Amino acid sequence: MRRFWIVAFVLLAFAVWGASRIIALPTFRATSIGVFGLSNDSHVSRADVLSRAAIDARGNVWLLDRGAIERRIEAIPYVATAHVGVRPPAAVTLDVRERTIDGCVRDGAGRIATIDADRRVLAERCDGPSAPLYELHAPLDARAGTYVQNSELIALQNDRRVLAAGDSYRSFAHDAFGELEATLRDGIVVKFGDDDDLDRKQRLVGPILAQVGGERRPIGALDLRAPATPVVEYRPEFGALKPVHPHPLNKL
Repeated sequence: MRRFWIVAFVLLAFAVWGASRIIALPTFRATSIGVFGLSNDSHVSRADVLSRAAIDARGNVWLLDRGAIERRIEAIPYVATAHVGVRPPAAVTLDVRERTIDGCVRDGAGRIATIDADRRVLAERCDGPSAPLYELHAPLDARAGTYVQNSELIALQNDRRVLAAGDSYRSFAHDAFGELEATLRDGIVVKFGDDDDLDRKQRLVGPILAQVGGERRPIGALDLRAPATPVVEYRPEFGALKPVHPHPLNKL
């Protein structure tokens, strides 16, 4: 039995030595590292992905800690998911899916950040010139890569999704009483009030603007807080908006 264990130990040592030599063969070092899923207008560059992946060019690609590499890449604020693959004999692929901009946020302290639909902070600036702006009252700790947990922002995002013509608006905010005000691309402020019957209120906007759009005075705001009696506010030539007055739109 003693002689048997000695032979087994020698064979095991030889197997370990052989495996280590095979692992170290240049054949299994990365011959190429391809980055896929990014386009020319992506906010993430190939260099960013390779830098975060930090793949050892001299290591055996079949022994890579793929989970750790994926987590490092997904730490890039704009990256949603990353997948590491290996193709024989030693080609590494990095498949990256980028996050989509949902809008920009301006908090109560005047700081601006770009977010996606999950409220992940993509950048500490506004990267979407045509993206809607969410105006918040409270200051935020919106560092790139973190998630914003703010009830006011959640409510504004939900309201935007309810509005059938959400892309027609350039900004969303709550007034001092917490009621929704959305600004159209042409600068007209639509006062929706509370969230009740928001979709019905939105359907009034087009017909009202079409009916009064031919008047000489430009429209400053449209008050739909009482849908049965909508109110139009006109912009004076100078100064602030004139006091709210009802417009004869009962047939709408």
